[in-house]
Amino acid sequence: MDPKKIEIAWRTLWMRLIGWMLPGPKEATLPPPASSDYRVLVIRYERIGDMIMATSLIRNIATALPSGKVDVLATPTTAPVLEGNPYVANVLTLERKSMRSYRQLMGRLRRERYTVMIDGRINNPRIFTSTPLLMFAGRARFRVGAGGDSKPRIYNVSVPEWDRVEHYIEGSKQLAVPFGVNPELVDWQPEIFLSPEERGRAEERWKEAHALLDAIETPPGGITKRLLVNLSASEPKRRWPDGKFIATLQSARDRAPNMPIVVIGLPAEWESVQNVASAVRGLPVETPQLRDAFALVGAADLVFTPDTSISHAASAFRKPSLVLLKREHKPYAPWNTPGEIIAWNEAEIHQMPHERVAKALDKLLADFGG
Repeated sequence: MDPKKIEIAWRTLWMRLIGWMLPGPKEATLPPPASSDYRVLVIRYERIGDMIMATSLIRNIATALPSGKVDVLATPTTAPVLEGNPYVANVLTLERKSMRSYRQLMGRLRRERYTVMIDGRINNPRIFTSTPLLMFAGRARFRVGAGGDSKPRIYNVSVPEWDRVEHYIEGSKQLAVPFGVNPELVDWQPEIFLSPEERGRAEERWKEAHALLDAIETPPGGITKRLLVNLSASEPKRRWPDGKFIATLQSARDRAPNMPIVVIGLPAEWESVQNVASAVRGLPVETPQLRDAFALVGAADLVFTPDTSISHAASAFRKPSLVLLKREHKPYAPWNTPGEIIAWNEAEIHQMPHERVAKALDKLLADFGG
C-alpha cells in the first residue's frame, strides 16, 4: 500500500476522533458579541508575510467586537509583526518544533476560555495541521474555519473554501463574515504599527544615505525619492543574483544620481548587501531585528524586493514597489500595492534577464519618483 495514503487515512481517523470530542454543536451560527467576555483567538502561525496579510482580518474582526481586540496565536518569528497593533490584546506563541512549547500553549488555551477560535490558515488542509489539537485544548464552543462542512468536521462555523485563483486576502475575507462584517464595506489593507523610536532610527539611516550622496559631486535636481532595496528572499530559488541587482540599480542610478538608496538583507547576506550598496552608491544597513527592516520600509518612498515579507511590509505601508514574484505565487502578491510586479516564469529566478527588471524599475521611478 502507498505509505502516503496510509498516513492520510490515519490522520483523517485521528481528526474524526478529535472532531467527535469537540464541544458545542456540530453546526452553529455565531451569537452576536454582547460583552467583553466574548473572547476571540485568531490562529495564524506561519510565515511573516502571511501574518502581515492577516492584520486586515484581525482588524476587521476586532472592530466588530465590544472589546475592539482579539488575541492572536503566532510563532516567535511572526509575533513581531503584531507589536504595537491596537487591535491585538494578547499574542500567544508556539515554537512549532518544540513539544514543550505545544504543552505550554495547550495548558494556556485551557485556561483562557475563548468563546471563538478562528483557523486563519486557509491554505492548509486541516488534517495536516496541529490546529485541531489546539482547538481541542481550547475547548471553545465556536470554531470558525474554511471548508468546515467536509469530513472530519473540526469547525462548526463553516465559511466557503478559498478559491486559489483569487488573492489570499479575498479568501480570508470570508472568516470575518460570521462576525457580521460585510467584506465589501471595510478596508482590507494590511498594516504595521511603528513606534516613534523605530521611526527615528530608520530616519537616521536614511539621513546617512542622503549624506553619502552629498559627499559626491552630482548634477543638481532629479529624483530624490528614497529607494529601499531588499536582496533576501525566503527561499534560495527566489533569490536574484547580486550581479543582476547591481546591473539593474546602476541603470537606475544613471537616471537618478541623487536618489538615496538603502540596501538590506538577511544577516547571513551582509557581504552581498555591502557589495551591492557599494556598486550603486547606496548605504548598506544591517537589520538584525525584523522591526528594523519594517521601519526602513515605513520611512522609504519606493521599495524593490523579491517575493518575501518585505513586499508585504510595503503593502502595509502603502509604498509603491517593484516585486519579483514567481508567476504561480500571484495569489500571494502584496495586496493593493501600487507599482510593478514582475511575474517571472523561468525555472529559476536567476534566469530572468536584468534588462526586464531594469525596465520595470525605470517605470516605477517614472510613475512615483517625481
